[in-house]
Amino acid sequence: MSGLLDLLKPTVLYVAVIAAVVFGLHLNWQDGYDQGFAKAQGEGETAITQLRLEYSQEQQRIAEASAKAANLALENLRAEQDRGDQLASQLADAKESFRKTTDRLNGEIARVTTLYRRTLKSPPEPLPAGVFTVGFVRVWNNANGISTSMQTQQTQQAASGTAAPGDGAGAADSLDSGVTQPIVLANQIRNGELHSSCRGQLNRLIEWTLNGSN
Repeated sequence: MSGLLDLLKPTVLYVAVIAAVVFGLHLNWQDGYDQGFAKAQGEGETAITQLRLEYSQEQQRIAEASAKAANLALENLRAEQDRGDQLASQLADAKESFRKTTDRLNGEIARVTTLYRRTLKSPPEPLPAGVFTVGFVRVWNNANGISTSMQTQQTQQAASGTAAPGDGAGAADSLDSGVTQPIVLANQIRNGELHSSCRGQLNRLIEWTLNGSN
């Protein structure tokens, strides 16, 4: 029995040594694994923290850029509104000036269509009546973009017995329209105001367009 034990002792010792070596290697591997895991985890957390910081900074830059763009757009809008208000005020002033001119000229119609002088030294005398034919009125209105019908005038002339039979529209054009010099002058004054107003609006529209394209 003692001989058997003597034979087993080297074997047990060998196994114990191997076990110790294996256990030591396991402990060393476990320590390396733990250290590697801790290092990787730390580096990962650092990378995540850096990415979060970069993302936060990028979001802040985007927000600042958006706010800057919004403020710039608001400033441009206010500038355009101010410019529009200024042009509208200028147009209103121009229209008011046109209206004053119209009123002043209308006040002179009676004076310039009632009396006249043959010479500077001649006394004033009644202004002869001017005859404006239906054709004259039609051409006048058409030149101002107004399409007129002669049917009413022809009916009135025929009813009064002054319409002479003839060659239709040509004959009707020769009739007295009943329009007087004051009416013609008042019409021209009114047309002048409308034309000036349209011209003023067009000029300010051109100014708005040109300034807006700069």
